[in-house]
Amino acid sequence: MPDESKIERDRIEKRRFRIKDIDQLKLVDDVFNEYTLKALYEIMNRRIVLEVYGPIAQGKEAKVIWGKDYDGKDLALKVYYTLANRFVNRNPYIIGDRRFSGKPSNPFKLASMWCRKEFRNMKRAYEAGVLVPRPIAFYSNILVMEFIGEEGVPAPLLKDVPPDDVQAAYIDVILNVEKAFIIGKLIHADLSEYNILNWNNKLYIIDWGSAVDSSHPNFMDLLYRDVRNINRFFSKLGASVVDEGKITEALIKRSKGSYIVSDGRVIVDGKDLLGYLSIN
Repeated sequence: MPDESKIERDRIEKRRFRIKDIDQLKLVDDVFNEYTLKALYEIMNRRIVLEVYGPIAQGKEAKVIWGKDYDGKDLALKVYYTLANRFVNRNPYIIGDRRFSGKPSNPFKLASMWCRKEFRNMKRAYEAGVLVPRPIAFYSNILVMEFIGEEGVPAPLLKDVPPDDVQAAYIDVILNVEKAFIIGKLIHADLSEYNILNWNNKLYIIDWGSAVDSSHPNFMDLLYRDVRNINRFFSKLGASVVDEGKITEALIKRSKGSYIVSDGRVIVDGKDLLGYLSIN
């Protein structure tokens, strides 16, 4: 029988790149062009990142790289591609968001803007009490955040590893949607089982680049779509879900009143969302 732990250690070690070898990154991975390497040098010079390892995940717009800080803690570096065709169909998430004046035509500026947008969104969500990876810093087209996982092995997506208690998990995600909307004034706008990590019985919401301010002209449709996607996934797992229209209406109505936070839940007029919807 092969030594599985040794195989895993060897696999992780193959991802490692020492700082002195950083120039070789562009030969190993296509995301590391000259523009990105300069950004990586800057982040390292600021002593945010000590070591860079290999890629651990890849999406349409970015690649996630494993790294470590000066305390030996794992980091996730989200590196956005500097190619315009990586950011297709993104106008609805930029135009209409009062925080951004428009979509840049320059692909380098577009990648940098999207990186800045996701960092700001994550920071607002994190400060609102939403369970997200802690955003640490950004520069140019690189976003540095807390690593969810262990020793270079990222936490699995919710779609691949469903929760043990599907009903409790469903309620937890809906309550996080509420905190993002009411406290953070944000709608994720791309929420599904594909961008929720399941780690140690906690569900971390990721990929906040598409998130929009609650003042967005299409906020209602985007909020409804997020809730509908969550309902679809959890209903397949057997959870008892509340109609997405009812939840969306409740969130919008509750967002217009004053709130307090008690035990991590938003309280409006003496009720949390579960009490308002009469579910338990």
